[in-house]
Amino acid sequence: MNNCTTNKTMRPAATIIEKPEGYYVEADMPGVAKDAIGITIEDDTLTITGKRNTPPIGSRALHREIAPLDYSRAFELGREIDSSKVAARFNEGVLQVFLPKAETAKPRRVEVAG
Repeated sequence: MNNCTTNKTMRPAATIIEKPEGYYVEADMPGVAKDAIGITIEDDTLTITGKRNTPPIGSRALHREIAPLDYSRAFELGREIDSSKVAARFNEGVLQVFLPKAETAKPRRVEVAG
């Protein structure tokens, strides 16, 4: 019987998309519960973490091919992000983080006088 208890750390696969309103980060973290996800922004760095758990307390795995796993990935942000308006959602193992651009970083049209 396999009863592995050591967690491995893995960088989740990610995609970053830029749109006029901001950046969208999508990270694959299968097997992670919503309440086991951490998102922090500190010193212009976005860090995402997640934990795929072991069997519930009071039980033990008789056979395991899916091991406990910690996810961790950091992204360096530019100063044009409005960190007070960052939003995230998690659906079917995919974490989506929206990083809105600060008003000063958004393109604007300048009218010509005269």
